[in-house]
Amino acid sequence: MSRPIKKQKEPRKPLPPDLVNLLRRTRRELIPAALPMVMSAALNVFLMLLMKKSLDAALTGDLAQVKNAILPIVLGALLFIPVDLLSAWMRGRYMRFANESLKGRYIDRVFKKNISEFQGEHLALYLSNITNDMNSIEQRYFLSLFEILRQFIGALGGAIILFSVNWIVAVLALIPGAFVSFIALRSGRGLEKHEGERSDFLKQYTIYIREVLSAFRIIRNNNLEKKINEDFDEKSIGVQQKRFELDKAESVVYVRNSAIFSLLIAVLLVAAMFTARSGIITIGGIILVISGYGSIMNAFANVSERLPMIASERPVFLRMEQALENKGTENELEVQSFARLKGELVFDKVSFAYDENQVLNDASFAMQRGGKYMLTGPSGGGKSTVLRLIRKYFNPDEGAVMIDDQDLRSIRRESYYEHLANVEQHVFLFEDTLRNNLTLYKPYEDRAILEAASAAGLSGFLDTLPGGLDYVVLDNGKNLSGGERARIAIARGLIADADLLLLDEAFASLDEDVARSIEQTLLRLENVTVVSVSHVIFRDTASLYDAIFEVKRGRVTQSVLSSSASDL
Repeated sequence: MSRPIKKQKEPRKPLPPDLVNLLRRTRRELIPAALPMVMSAALNVFLMLLMKKSLDAALTGDLAQVKNAILPIVLGALLFIPVDLLSAWMRGRYMRFANESLKGRYIDRVFKKNISEFQGEHLALYLSNITNDMNSIEQRYFLSLFEILRQFIGALGGAIILFSVNWIVAVLALIPGAFVSFIALRSGRGLEKHEGERSDFLKQYTIYIREVLSAFRIIRNNNLEKKINEDFDEKSIGVQQKRFELDKAESVVYVRNSAIFSLLIAVLLVAAMFTARSGIITIGGIILVISGYGSIMNAFANVSERLPMIASERPVFLRMEQALENKGTENELEVQSFARLKGELVFDKVSFAYDENQVLNDASFAMQRGGKYMLTGPSGGGKSTVLRLIRKYFNPDEGAVMIDDQDLRSIRRESYYEHLANVEQHVFLFEDTLRNNLTLYKPYEDRAILEAASAAGLSGFLDTLPGGLDYVVLDNGKNLSGGERARIAIARGLIADADLLLLDEAFASLDEDVARSIEQTLLRLENVTVVSVSHVIFRDTASLYDAIFEVKRGRVTQSVLSSSASDL
């Protein structure tokens, strides 16, 4: 009879080297935080030794020595206040450093993602990483490291107190702590699965919440509040259930570790009492033994809770790294530089699909340098996809996007983006001066900035501002109107001397008069190719476009509008 083959355990996936180095740096940052901990432990040792001396003196009738110890004891107790305040400040400093380092690395890695992969993933994935997962790491990893260091120094203080009584007692007291710490560290691996599942569940929960809020108008207009409430309750219960499962698993670990620890401590305390009965230590020594044991017991009890938390965060780190990985090799074909658009941009039999959803099918059309073009069509028909292909967010599945007879796939992204400007429906603005929002922190002369602002229709607005270009834009532009924000986005492209200005429903949330005014500004721009995606066509400006393309059912066809056509 053949013996069953034992399934081999898969090796644990290592953390990336740069993340390992970052975690090492955060651990080194604990060194200065240890100073007030050492001071607190030293004060505790000093006071306990002084109290032992006073107690023994009182029992022998030496009241003078007792009086002499009162002032040092009071001063020592008062010193705990500034030391504890310093410890709290150092704790905040360490946590701030750890969080800023980890979040800074995460954001840096996010902006190194391939654009096509980032566009294809759900934004809520990153929101969950930087909120739910970061909070978990802060509380269960970084804070646990700080607490373990504090408890370790406290245990050393307790050991010093015991050594002052009897070295054998001190050595015996450290045995259960080391033993339970080893068990606690091993126990943490059993919690990895639960913490990983909870992290994944929170990711799905965040995605759901974001989608529900995005569909606010649909829900209200169709009276779907009851259905949404039921779904929300069900998913919320699921999140709490995952939290309960993790808490239950942690409780089992803690109870087991505490039971083992308490049993060992009980044995050692019995041994200490027998030592006291034999006359090896004084009554004051017994007080020190109790205090020293208390410090060590408290320290290792806390460590036995914190170590499993640290170990269980490993799958959270790995899940965040998985979201940051670039799986494609989109940059391998990018070998050519791009100077500027000189001739035309051509879609040559382009087909593109999002998974099973075929959006473009054998689409062909051309745009000339300096021309003004509009893309119209039904929602979901592929208008924005055309822009994304021009922006190099994706590559066609079939066919090619050609620019001056070069396949856009072969053009280096950074070189191409220098000549590309985007205006979205939602314009992002920094809380900074208008100058920096226009230049995006690049060194342009005032003359170039003012010329671009004028071309974008911002001159009158600038004249009314206190400080002009140094006027401070607040909180993503809350002190600006929608039209002003849109004009700033246009001016950005003009300052950069962009060849291609791409607008994706840039007028959708604007007043009609403002939208019409901005559109007329764009149509007057010279030597700039404008491509605008819009569901709105104004009769008085439609004829000013070189062509209006309709994107529908995978095809791109040139529209012919009658002079009596209504605004759509």
